[in-house]
Amino acid sequence: MLGARPLRTGPDEDFVGDSVRSRTDCMLRWFSRARKDTGPFYSLLKAVPSRGLPPDLADREASSDYQQWRDRIEADLVTQPIDEDAPSFLTFLKAGNALLQLRLEDQEGGCLLAFSNPLRAGDYASEAAPEQSFEYFCSSPKEVVLVVQHFVEYAGVTHVALDRCPRCNVFSTIRAASLNSAAKVIQAWQIAKATEIARCGLYWDYARSAARNGHFLCARDLALEVVGHVTAEDPRCHLLLGKLAIQLQDKQLLGEAKNFLAFTKQVWAIEELQSSEKARVVEF
Repeated sequence: MLGARPLRTGPDEDFVGDSVRSRTDCMLRWFSRARKDTGPFYSLLKAVPSRGLPPDLADREASSDYQQWRDRIEADLVTQPIDEDAPSFLTFLKAGNALLQLRLEDQEGGCLLAFSNPLRAGDYASEAAPEQSFEYFCSSPKEVVLVVQHFVEYAGVTHVALDRCPRCNVFSTIRAASLNSAAKVIQAWQIAKATEIARCGLYWDYARSAARNGHFLCARDLALEVVGHVTAEDPRCHLLLGKLAIQLQDKQLLGEAKNFLAFTKQVWAIEELQSSEKARVVEF
């Protein structure tokens, strides 16, 4: 697990933006950069960041069957070659002349934040630091190694958190010194991505089943849990939320689901949702 360990954020969690020598600012110019855009959001998720899991679903996630399935997903990811020079493999958030870090009570040194795509980075920025302006810095696996090792040496970074959820106070970190090759960066991504894919599949199947059985609020709350805590990239969850909004006659939720699908350019899902809305027949 590359030295991953769970951490609980303390009451003095803070953002750190240390300017570390002129060479840091020079190095940051290597990255492709884009201004942070205000992405879509769900009002219900902002009002209640977490609604928890049904007990039987939590039991499924804790089962050995689920763990074996998750491990098979990771094994499959390992067999898929990834170019060590692939651009936009991980995204950092830049503020001023530094990359976004956390200072935590139970950890010496800084914890550098990295995200598997700009959508996740933007979600974190919007939720954790809504008043601050960031730029995206996207990098290849090889570039990640250079960045991490630079911040280890010049900014006192000791750990890296991949896809830190802005709505949870417990997360895992990787020892920064262990990310000393592109292969290890890719391995860390594979571990995190396997968990994400497995959890998304487990939660979404449960939510769709709940919707088909008429438990619309349960399905809605679980779909929101996927978007807020697992991944907002899966269009199935936004389509499900849109259909549930039609069933629940929630115009605001419907509009927000459409915004997400439009933002992620899921034309097929938008068309399916519009057909359901027009026909007033919802099939889950």
